Amino acid sequence: MSELKISKTVFCKEALLKTVYLWQEDFKITITDDDNNFILKIEPRNENTRFNNDSFNRQLQEQQLREYLNSQFGNLREHIYKMAFTSFKD
Repeated sequence: MSELKISKTVFCKEALLKTVYLWQEDFKITITDDDNNFILKIEPRNENTRFNNDSFNRQLQEQQLREYLNSQFGNLREHIYKMAFTSFKD
């Protein structure tokens, strides 16, 4: 079992949960926290499987960026979609 600390000031819980979801098939990941960090306890489901910190961190950064962009432009995107599918009158 390995342990990984993720800073709460850099990553939001939603991004972390979405990333952990992507890894759940190969790993059992338990999330706890302290004042500053999320603490992940990672256990492989198969003894031949190795956890790749770099790959996990890349996916976590990608999810965090998605969360940030969604919070910044989510309402605008929804408005554009709504306008794109409304019928126009002559």
